[in-house]
Amino acid sequence: MYGKYIYGIIDSGNETDFNISGLNSSNPVYMIAHQHLSCVVSNYFGEEISSMSKEEVVRSLLAHQVVVEHVMRNHTVLPVKFGTVLTTSDEVRSLLSQGRPQFVDALTWIRDKVEIEVAATWDRRQILQEISTEPEIIQLSKAIAGKSGAQIFQEQVELGQMVKASMDRRRQSYRERMINFLTSVAVDVQPNALVSDEMVMNVAFLVEKSNQEEFDSCVKQLNDLFDNRINFRIIGPLPPYSFATVEVTRLNQEKIEEARQLLHLGKTFSEADVRKAYRHLAAQSHPDHRAGDELAKARFVKLRQASQLLISYCRSQGKSNGNLLINITRLKDEEVEHLSFAGIGV
Repeated sequence: MYGKYIYGIIDSGNETDFNISGLNSSNPVYMIAHQHLSCVVSNYFGEEISSMSKEEVVRSLLAHQVVVEHVMRNHTVLPVKFGTVLTTSDEVRSLLSQGRPQFVDALTWIRDKVEIEVAATWDRRQILQEISTEPEIIQLSKAIAGKSGAQIFQEQVELGQMVKASMDRRRQSYRERMINFLTSVAVDVQPNALVSDEMVMNVAFLVEKSNQEEFDSCVKQLNDLFDNRINFRIIGPLPPYSFATVEVTRLNQEKIEEARQLLHLGKTFSEADVRKAYRHLAAQSHPDHRAGDELAKARFVKLRQASQLLISYCRSQGKSNGNLLINITRLKDEEVEHLSFAGIGV
């Protein structure tokens, strides 16, 4: 495929080069401007991201991140989702025109702010040792001692569940204390997935640039408060990947029709109609109201996705070349895993 690979959007109408290469190492990164906004792009020739091997995806992902962080040195940059390729310069300008109100609002919000990720881990063996001294655990362990395998199987299962519950309670308590302590010097917070039993916290914080030193100092204070029993790692400063990333998709009439039918909308509808229909159906389908229904969560997610698609569709109508659907979203956990490739320990 050939096109214009997009890294981010900046609040500048002065087209210039950035003295850095993009995903294809021979292609320089430059700007395509329209109405005082610019897309940071490079020419792209290669296979689609979805067809790449895992190793190629990782290399491309890192190259994408290097460009965005290079631009970040001198500009407020609104990241665009990894793998976004448009066909021509005119289509890039159409994107800037169609999404201008959203882009301006997002750039205003993230101006003079950076993302800082904080990961906290503990020594699992040490925690298990501490849990083993809890009275309930000691009591059940003693009850199991001396019994045969057939007799103790259920009690061993119960013991394992008690240990896990205790570990989960400790993790939740520690995590809440950490987040509450750091939130005081952050603008926004985005939790990420905990990918192992060793991980206690994995959270992205949006921080004013002027508060970076204070934020770092707070992490070091946390280290002291936990008496070095928790290992903290800071990753950043980074562009606000987790808080405001532009997602661009092409208009797919079949998917629009599926979403319209899912929300029981007529042939013509407005953004207000979409929101009203979603609120009504979401209230009926919320998993909290469907105890025992294993498919309730999936249906609820589909409703939300359908409403987001139709809202973007409504906003695209009446725009010049409005065939692009634009969302500015918080990235999912799996999409920000690349941020852990680099970092410094505290």
